[in-house]
Amino acid sequence: MDIHRIRCFLSLAELMNFTRAAEKQCITQSSMSQQIQGLENEIGVQLFVRNKRNVMLTPAGEFLKQEFLELIEKYEAVLAQTRRIANRENNHLSICYHGPPNWAFLLPIIQKFQKENEDFQLELSVENWGEMPNGLITRQFDVAFVEGAEIVHNNQIESFYLYRDYTCFAMHTSHPLARKTKLTEEDIKGEQIVMVDQHVGAKSMHGVHERLFRSGVDMSKVTLVKKFENCMAMVSSGMAIVPMPRSFREPDQSKIVYIDYDRKETYTDIYIAWLKCNTTPSLFAFIEFIKDSIRGLLPSLSF
Repeated sequence: MDIHRIRCFLSLAELMNFTRAAEKQCITQSSMSQQIQGLENEIGVQLFVRNKRNVMLTPAGEFLKQEFLELIEKYEAVLAQTRRIANRENNHLSICYHGPPNWAFLLPIIQKFQKENEDFQLELSVENWGEMPNGLITRQFDVAFVEGAEIVHNNQIESFYLYRDYTCFAMHTSHPLARKTKLTEEDIKGEQIVMVDQHVGAKSMHGVHERLFRSGVDMSKVTLVKKFENCMAMVSSGMAIVPMPRSFREPDQSKIVYIDYDRKETYTDIYIAWLKCNTTPSLFAFIEFIKDSIRGLLPSLSF
């Protein structure tokens, strides 16, 4: 017994006319007769009473009609759910980044992408840069915005360079340096500086620390903490200033100002990265969207 034979039976049970039932199933009348006869032979009971004028269901046929209606309803529901699951796999996209909730340009771009691709289901997660390569490889997420040092030598990961993110310092609005437009090496000498340690990403943060050292920051006097939130708590209390990528600035912080550091050698290079063997359709649509979108933002991200 197959679904086509069941549908033929239900069409005849509904219309009680072989010609119209055959038309509904897009088959000939003789084929419809063969399907009904085959079903009766398979079950071993008569389902219809036929004469030259009428077609009527037998009691057994009435029972089978109700059961088959429920069966077809369940069958179609299962198919629909299966397709939804398949579409979810194809259209679901997990995006990972490191930074504050409104990091850089990401959220407005994601909102625009979602508006233009309503069938895609987007998921956002915040991770340390160092955790992103393994997260991509294990398919924990599909795409990551990551500091380049963490992924450039990983042959399992494909990437595209987005921009160079230069350094600013966050400080309380009452800090003596808060009214400056830019900070120099001389400005920050003797200041209490706090920043995250290398657990954020051993490769990336090693480079960040090294570049800060070359720019004149005495790293031996910098307080290192585990979480970026701890840094900002110390800034909010006026206890320290914090070097960070300019894209980490949060303009809605009324008690914190961000002053650019006037040294080009202090930066992080941001890439969009994904697993080479990940063939999720939504992934490539998103990557191309990011490539197109970033071009319009590059002037605002320059030194």
